[in-house]
Amino acid sequence: MAFELLNRVNCSGSGVLGTGLAGCKFDINRVIAIGLLTKGYKFTQDPDKEYMRELQQAGTLIMLQGIVSFTDATADDNIVTREGSGIKVVAGKNPYEKTAMFDNGLNFHKALTSVSGYEEYDIVLFDVNGSMVVTVAKDGSPKGFTLGMFENQKYGFANGTDSNSQSVLFQMINRTEFDSNAGWYTTEELDFYPSELTGVNEVLVTVDPAVAGTSIVVSAYLLDKTHPVEGLLFGDFKVVRNGTVSNPTVAVYSSSTKKYTLTVPAFVAADVLEVSLNGIILTPLDVLYKSNTATAIAS
Repeated sequence: MAFELLNRVNCSGSGVLGTGLAGCKFDINRVIAIGLLTKGYKFTQDPDKEYMRELQQAGTLIMLQGIVSFTDATADDNIVTREGSGIKVVAGKNPYEKTAMFDNGLNFHKALTSVSGYEEYDIVLFDVNGSMVVTVAKDGSPKGFTLGMFENQKYGFANGTDSNSQSVLFQMINRTEFDSNAGWYTTEELDFYPSELTGVNEVLVTVDPAVAGTSIVVSAYLLDKTHPVEGLLFGDFKVVRNGTVSNPTVAVYSSSTKKYTLTVPAFVAADVLEVSLNGIILTPLDVLYKSNTATAIAS
């Protein structure tokens, strides 16, 4: 398909036209978020918010928000000086190497550890102006820059001078993808700001002792264990009985107990019940959740 919005610049958006340069200037501003894409994934359309949220729900896109510092650690080109003549030759170009620092807390530090690895993902960049920076594959499809190392760094402890911090060091190992094939979507061409692509929230699901019948009582809290997740529908839950899907047909939330009562197909004593959220769910409030799987044996 044709990607009509890719690399487009709104020349008159600021009211100032170009001053002698052919075309309109685009530059990357301060990077405020990064997205990790499944390695090799190519966009199948010009991105809009619905499409990006679908990628997140499918586990194809992982958003890392809240970058407070984005610094360059790229080594200089490898230049050889010929003996005698003094002629210099570029022997090789080093990968772009960046450090992204966050201030998102200890759970986020643990999340960065979980996505660390080598050649696990591709990466897209989002800047403070709302632009999204990608590379363009040979078939014209936008995709993320190929990552080599993507590694969580040591946790930064507060010390009275510096605040707590979390950071990752990564390399975009294919220089051509950026130097020759970088592409972009400006904020004028996107129907979302980077901050709207919030990450997936971890939910801790627990199950009360289950008595044979048609009801299961469960609680769903954020990892801080102080914030119950409200507003979930029966379709947001997954129930498995003895290895067979036995999903609920009704979910009723109690504001007093902060628990859900799920109506499910009948089960009997000794049945093994597994309860979780139904994959990565997107609520009507535009919040993403996923959970553990809790197990109970019916009595």
